[in-house]
Amino acid sequence: MKKLAAIICGILFLTQSAISATDPAIDFVHNLADEIITDVLAAKKPMSEKLDVFRGKFQNALDLRYIGQFVLGVYWRKSDENMRDEFLDAFMEFTTKSWADKFNMYQGQKIVFNGARNAQKGQLFVDSVIQNNPPVEVVWRIREKDGTYKIVDIIVEGVSMAMSYRNEYAAFLQTHNGDLYKLIDTLKSKSKEFKFTEVQK
Repeated sequence: MKKLAAIICGILFLTQSAISATDPAIDFVHNLADEIITDVLAAKKPMSEKLDVFRGKFQNALDLRYIGQFVLGVYWRKSDENMRDEFLDAFMEFTTKSWADKFNMYQGQKIVFNGARNAQKGQLFVDSVIQNNPPVEVVWRIREKDGTYKIVDIIVEGVSMAMSYRNEYAAFLQTHNGDLYKLIDTLKSKSKEFKFTEVQK
């Protein structure tokens, strides 16, 4: 049984390596996920230090303006550039802490990549599984921007990050007369009061 398990793990590793070597989109996500989960969040450092490193890597990997425009929808078109910039800053900080907390729960687990497939607007879905117990399916939606790949959505167990935020913010703005500054202040407060989940060692 142990020998069979070793063979299966070997096949998965070779398949993952082969896919990564032949598809730059998968290679991009593979390297990012490895750095975030293995090198950053699993490091024996205070969470404040890990968050600083995570913030740089995560924000650089996202197409923030594209995501912000999607999650605000009609409210993006109604806002001016200063308001948009303030929203993006508040949204990015809160999103960074939220996803650092999510990924921090997967310390050291490997991610197996199962390939890439076409999405709408010339984008790609990169399919992966975090080998947790139970396994967690993560789909990364990628678009090419200025010759590099950027993440525009992360879908965990079928739940889209971008769509969840879009629905949440639309409901909030509808009940606050479309006051985007109210949403910005709320995001800032959530970031300031954010508490990371205790991880069992």
